[in-house]
Amino acid sequence: MSLMTILGAAQNGNYFANVAKACGVSTGDAKSVLGSICPAIAEQLRSKAESDHDAFEALLDLLDEGGDSSDLDDAEAVTGAEAISDGNAVLADIYGASANGEMKKLAPALEGATLQKISAIGATSVLAALAKTYSTPATLVAAPEEKSPGIFGAILSAVVAGVVQGAVRQLAPKRRRRRSYSSYFGTRRKPVRRRRAKTPSLNDIFGQILGNRK
Repeated sequence: MSLMTILGAAQNGNYFANVAKACGVSTGDAKSVLGSICPAIAEQLRSKAESDHDAFEALLDLLDEGGDSSDLDDAEAVTGAEAISDGNAVLADIYGASANGEMKKLAPALEGATLQKISAIGATSVLAALAKTYSTPATLVAAPEEKSPGIFGAILSAVVAGVVQGAVRQLAPKRRRRRSYSSYFGTRRKPVRRRRAKTPSLNDIFGQILGNRK
């Protein structure tokens, strides 16, 4: 299932409408702009993780610690002030000083604050989508006609992850705790470097949203 398909299905199919409302643009414009910037952000994040081992470890830390996949189905968690702050930190981390310029190339029709806001939301949404696909086998998130293998080819991992995330949600207050992505990106936080039975490849992580590639 592609990144845009995942986003389009989020929030009961209202993801693009909710982003549009938050940014003061039409739903069609929001979908068009995000269709350009979100895959590009995912590609840049993948490239950063490929070339920077600390960035790769930070991404694994975020996913292992439960970058909450339910963020994607919570409009506030994707478009609120914290989400925008996180998104800006992620963009600065993976693009550096050229972040605004790169976003402008992808969405030349938008200006200033509007472009910055929707770009930040896009970055946060990419990480939320990664968390969703990382913790869920492809066979469970793909459309019925698709027959994609699970991220690790084993449903057990997803079951265990689901049990852990379920326990966390039960312990959380009524307002669901939201994981701060900027605690992993936008800082020089030293990665935890956990012992993992198997370190996933970049295709394991990005394969569902970008398509596997060598």
